[in-house]
Amino acid sequence: MRENPERGAWVVLLSAFAVFCLLAVGIPLGARAYMQNAEDEQTAIVESLIGTVVVELPVGSGPQPLTRGNSMTVPEGTLIYVDETSEAVVTFFDHSFMRLFSGAAVRLERLRAPRFPSSPLPTTVHLSLLAGRIRIGTALSATAPLEMLVSTLYGEAELAEDGSYAVEVGNDLAEIIAYRGYADVSAQGQQVRVQPRERTQIAPGQAPELPVGVARNLIANGEFQEPLAEWRIYNDQGTDGGEVDGVAELVVDEGRQAVRLVRTGAGGNHCETILEQTVDAAIPDPATSLVVRATVKVRHQALSGGGYLASEYPLMIRITYRDVYDSEAEWVQGFYYQNINNNPTTFGLQIPRDRWFLFESDNLLESLSISPYRIIRVRVYASGWDYDSLISDINLIVE
Repeated sequence: MRENPERGAWVVLLSAFAVFCLLAVGIPLGARAYMQNAEDEQTAIVESLIGTVVVELPVGSGPQPLTRGNSMTVPEGTLIYVDETSEAVVTFFDHSFMRLFSGAAVRLERLRAPRFPSSPLPTTVHLSLLAGRIRIGTALSATAPLEMLVSTLYGEAELAEDGSYAVEVGNDLAEIIAYRGYADVSAQGQQVRVQPRERTQIAPGQAPELPVGVARNLIANGEFQEPLAEWRIYNDQGTDGGEVDGVAELVVDEGRQAVRLVRTGAGGNHCETILEQTVDAAIPDPATSLVVRATVKVRHQALSGGGYLASEYPLMIRITYRDVYDSEAEWVQGFYYQNINNNPTTFGLQIPRDRWFLFESDNLLESLSISPYRIIRVRVYASGWDYDSLISDINLIVE
């Protein structure tokens, strides 16, 4: 450069110009990239609705109890446990919310929002449902689009904005329901879209099932197909000293598979021949309809009507449930064909003798004074002295 100062000057000048160009282009590009990709961690508010909720922060002093009526602001990474006596609600930063029902466990994996309004990044709420049932209401975003993702052990669901959804994880199944909006459900490399009033299920190692309507039957093997593994069959002799049991047997009557409940030789002693199934299922929230449907037949009854106390019909259906106040109650429907002695027939329905009858109840969510919250068990049974009755199907349909 000393020998040729002019040349050195040009080198310095061109180098400076190159640096200037890099800075002139790089700084705006860097600033733009930063503004497009910068995110802020957000928080959520956990509130106990019923009982005590356990909240475990990602960094802290371990699990913390949250009693009824109290709330806590939590960051992403928080784990929320709700036991069998508790419920909680989580309100997210974008006004979406989640309700945790009894037995649920959820981790808040990611709560992020773009730092700048010009960013193309979505508002992200990522959850992991470890167990139990949750309801989610997604907000309609006025700024960044919402990316609400719920992951389970069996698959994941991306929920659309301005929607209402339910997600439940059991021991061997995950179920996703869309009441409003739609959900894209993925598992094993396959995806289905669940439209409003539809649901899908994911079994371990399987792709999502094709969506179906939200209506479902809470009773397993309500068509009484062989074997009757889901049903417990037994007799209850009561307290009048009777010893003659009734019989429950699978038969085919007029081309219909059915269970026949028959007892003869009673001698005026009471007995109940019972098919019982433990359901132990919560009524989905929201639910608009709960209906009992059954196909029944009564061939013979020794007692008139429903017996002396309207409690001994030759065929009965009894639904045991818990209401929203956690009190146990029952819905009862009896069937008979004659009442020559004018016995009381409360909760009874007279049907033609020895003919198949299609029964459908009123909407129990409207007809019962206090709506059911959880179905405990279902009983189909014959009661009284001598009886001969059949039932070919029973369904408890919730929608």
